[in-house]
Amino acid sequence: MKTLKLSALPLMLASALFTTKVFASQNIFITGEIKASDSQTFFAPQSDTWRIQVEWMLPEGEVAKPGDVVVVFEGGSIASNIEQDEVNLNTALDELKRQINQGKQSILEAEFALTRADLLLEKAKIDAAVPKSHLSAFDYEENQLKLEQAVIQKHKAKASLAEKQNSAQVNISKQEIEIIKRLQKLTHKATNQGPILYGNHPWYGTKLFTGVTAQPGWKIAEIPAMTGLYLEAWVHEIDYKHLKREQTMSLTLDAYQDTPLTAKLSDISTQPEERKEWGKDAYYRAKFTFDDTQQLKILPGMTGRVVVQGGSNE
Repeated sequence: MKTLKLSALPLMLASALFTTKVFASQNIFITGEIKASDSQTFFAPQSDTWRIQVEWMLPEGEVAKPGDVVVVFEGGSIASNIEQDEVNLNTALDELKRQINQGKQSILEAEFALTRADLLLEKAKIDAAVPKSHLSAFDYEENQLKLEQAVIQKHKAKASLAEKQNSAQVNISKQEIEIIKRLQKLTHKATNQGPILYGNHPWYGTKLFTGVTAQPGWKIAEIPAMTGLYLEAWVHEIDYKHLKREQTMSLTLDAYQDTPLTAKLSDISTQPEERKEWGKDAYYRAKFTFDDTQQLKILPGMTGRVVVQGGSNE
């Protein structure tokens, strides 16, 4: 009996050690990316071909200022339609020139008609000023009638000139607005100041680039504000139960390995999402805010990780 007890002792010790390892406390590492709470985002616009090509983008990381051109799109990616918007724009410019020339011509004609009406009025005044005693009753009355007609004609010519001038200006303004709309559709400008960051391909996760063909609604680039930065991370469903809001932890940015920061879990989603590029597991979106007491140069797009203390290695 004693022999049996002694032989069973190593098995019991091994079992105890294994059980302790299973439920031992350990740290959980969660990686994420620095985001900005406020940013200007540039999306691919609508296109007749449901696809549109990015013709040019400001180099990534370069600081854009309000009014700077950031993204320029072409009219489409199919060969037969690549230059369609450019053709439409040229057509609109030609139409603007036509409207300007037509307006000038109409105004010149109206001005000539007014000048002619002025001359006819002066002539009518001269004829009407001839005393009645020197003319027959018929000629005198005819001169008076011509004078009245000349006055009316002058008023009409003057009104016509004003109308032509106004119409020409309206047509030109409409065409200028049309051109601006076309330019705005193809050219996107910055409204705030900050470094430009390229978006990621929604299917492959790779960075977008100049020349890429995108679909309407794709996030092409963004200019983040340099305030209100936070770390966005996706927490696996297994680790989700170890996190609580307002929980503090250590944050280490990959760019500043030797300078850890204190982070706080400010928000975490209640509904999991499937991240297709990571498989079929469920993940929760988490937002970690932090205090930059070291005054580090932290930029959106940087990566880092938080360390959650006391998770169980089950």
